[in-house]
Amino acid sequence: MDKKSIIFIARMDEFLQSVVSQYHELGIGDDIHVEAMRVDQLPLRPITPGALVIVSTKSIVPLVQPYVPKESSIIIAKRMLPYHNLRGMLEIPKGVKVLLVSDTKETAEENVELLRASGMDFELYPYYPGADYPPDIEIAVTPGEAEHVPTHIRKVVDIGYRIIDLSTWLAIYSHFKYGNFQKVTARAMQSLVDITKELNNEIQHAHLLSKYLEAIVNRIEDAVIAMDEKENIRFVNQKAIDTLQMEGNEVVGERASICLPANFYQLIRQCEENKDVLVDWANKTYFFRKMHIVMEGSFLGSLLLFRQAAEIEKLEHDYRMRLYSKGLVAKYQFDDFYGESVPVQKVIQIARKIARSNSTVLLLGETGTGKELLAQAIHNASPRRREPFVGVNFAAISESLLESELFGYEEGAFTGARKGGHIGWFELAHKGTIFLDEIGDASAAIQNRLLRVLQERQIMRVGGSKIIPTDIRVIAATNQDLQRMITEGAFRADLYYRLNILPIHLPPLRNRREDIPWLAHQFMKKYSYDLRRPPFTLTNEAMRALHEYDWPGNIRELENVIEYLAHVVEDEAYPYHLPFLREIPEAPLPVDGLNNECESIVTEYKKRGFLDEITAILQELGQGSGGRYTLLAQLQERGHSVTLQQLRYRLKLMQQDELIQVGKGRQGSQISSKGESFLAYLHRMKAGERI
Repeated sequence: MDKKSIIFIARMDEFLQSVVSQYHELGIGDDIHVEAMRVDQLPLRPITPGALVIVSTKSIVPLVQPYVPKESSIIIAKRMLPYHNLRGMLEIPKGVKVLLVSDTKETAEENVELLRASGMDFELYPYYPGADYPPDIEIAVTPGEAEHVPTHIRKVVDIGYRIIDLSTWLAIYSHFKYGNFQKVTARAMQSLVDITKELNNEIQHAHLLSKYLEAIVNRIEDAVIAMDEKENIRFVNQKAIDTLQMEGNEVVGERASICLPANFYQLIRQCEENKDVLVDWANKTYFFRKMHIVMEGSFLGSLLLFRQAAEIEKLEHDYRMRLYSKGLVAKYQFDDFYGESVPVQKVIQIARKIARSNSTVLLLGETGTGKELLAQAIHNASPRRREPFVGVNFAAISESLLESELFGYEEGAFTGARKGGHIGWFELAHKGTIFLDEIGDASAAIQNRLLRVLQERQIMRVGGSKIIPTDIRVIAATNQDLQRMITEGAFRADLYYRLNILPIHLPPLRNRREDIPWLAHQFMKKYSYDLRRPPFTLTNEAMRALHEYDWPGNIRELENVIEYLAHVVEDEAYPYHLPFLREIPEAPLPVDGLNNECESIVTEYKKRGFLDEITAILQELGQGSGGRYTLLAQLQERGHSVTLQQLRYRLKLMQQDELIQVGKGRQGSQISSKGESFLAYLHRMKAGERI
């Protein structure tokens, strides 16, 4: 049988290409020869006599007819949407407004009818250049004519150019009296079967995904109820079922007003959208949050999450307990900052205002004036109060350990580095506050790194290469004259100006003597309660002595004196009870039996990183008493790089451990008998003797 010829004529090349592709896909080339031609090519390419002419649309028949030979017939093609490209439309939610975009009114309306006949369940509006349409439409569907889509449309689904309907191919075969059209329908059915298999696989995948998401939602701690736009329940997790004492399988698909407890349903109706609300129900308090579910601009229902307030309070309690266990919680409030004098009230007034900002604070004042207490109070009055508070004392840790503790380190950064690395104080303080105490004792290298952190709000671990962003509020403190240190070259000027944004000067106790009686009574009540002892009083003479003393240790020294009195006095404290007014002879300490205590002290000093410095101080004092400046020079001669403030801190620890006696005025410090025993212990330990 000789092949017959057909000629497809249309306005656009893209349509003709899609027809030729369909022609090959259906295997029609075995029976019929096909040509494709644009309307504007007709004057240049004559139509073969006897060929069957297929035109894409009725509107071009008058343009084609003058060029058709008398012995040729014309068929107007019926067109269909390319079903293999319809998946994009299946993802459009039902009920959504959709713009159907084409080049002419005729084709736009034809395509709308085709989609409606295909069962697409959304509102279709035909559009062609110049046509009107609802302004709230956000989705457009177009058969290969995306260039005509209005620019504000957010999502475009291009399903490709329409193809020839099977009825037109049947008309072609009938025209040529071919009886083997079954193979064409078989090819078309095979394509549909392949698409059906693919969709079936996607349905199975979607079913598994739905089960997976359901398992996830059932594991979250909130109770969850999802309702559609008609308030039919579409999903309820196990937590909600248990809380409301419902049967899960029985409520899905039911009206919420029927299957939910009546008073609970009324609470849902009253909830505002996207707001956390405290609600009392069934003699318990709940946190409610209700959210609208919106897809492609259409309201699809509501999502309700609720949870008992007691559960959230327990979580917060557990979280804060973990922070307390790490020492990352500020304990003090502004009410704990004792003082009724004008200078102190002015400090508190300024600090309360400063607390509301995120700017860096610099606390300036002598030792014992309450800088750390004020730093904690500022943190607890700030928007960061629920986040960590990390305190760092630059005088309390050796230079060799400070960098790795501040910035952390990566695994293998140095010999002895912990496996997995170590998180630094700056990382621990993320979202919270870091308190840099005794900042004047920072070395030049540390000052350089601190400046970069303050400028960039980024850190890099020791031995690492990754930049870690940090969101922290910095509060620094010092009892040193930083401006003098800048002049001497001991402190960086640019770091000072980075720190000195919000300065607060804390007055020494000698400049606020009117607070001494009030502070003394506060401490007396505190330690009487702590020691479970009856309250005691101060005689007028003792109070006068407190008032006249210069308090070089400020409030901390006053508190220590009151704590001492709480241990030693009965009903009244007299001047002779005051430790700063009388000499207390050192009681002889036993040399034997100190091994356990010495071992504990060695462990603590090793952890702080300055056991060698403590040993050197004791050795120098063993050769005679010495003041701080003399000791500082002697230590520097031995090769120990410490500042005066760091030496003062170490002497304080040694005094607390009873290794030395600190004299008044120029008397300097002396090694105690316990200190001598401690030195002997170190000597035996170094010699490898069994202790």
